[in-house]
Amino acid sequence: MGKVRKLSDSERKAIVAMFPQLGVTETARRAGCSKSTVQRVWSTDGPGGEDTQKTYPGALSARQPETTAERLTELRGILRAALNDAPPQAVAGLSREYRATIEELDRLEGGNGGDPVDSALDSIAARIAAKMPAP
Repeated sequence: MGKVRKLSDSERKAIVAMFPQLGVTETARRAGCSKSTVQRVWSTDGPGGEDTQKTYPGALSARQPETTAERLTELRGILRAALNDAPPQAVAGLSREYRATIEELDRLEGGNGGDPVDSALDSIAARIAAKMPAP
């Protein structure tokens, strides 16, 4: 077991701000710490910990989403974090759900949905799904 280093306040704030969008694995990589450190910081400093809404404006709000667009935006963040930590066999299914969420958000916001990056992601997800055994 390595030597434990105390995180600075700015490092803790950065972890709390990154975690909802990036998930445990990517947040740990970017912050230069372990996954367990990210989980510990989130459990103490994230929503539900001490008065985090004033301290960390990037933290998730305790307010429940009211509109369909707000709920879909929250779901998009959850799915993005899940994709970062998903085992390979779960990526195709999560990718389809993530894509459907993005399309619905785009439809609600009146976008055109012709993003070439989305097409590339769809292609990758399709290739991964084709290589996986049927459930």
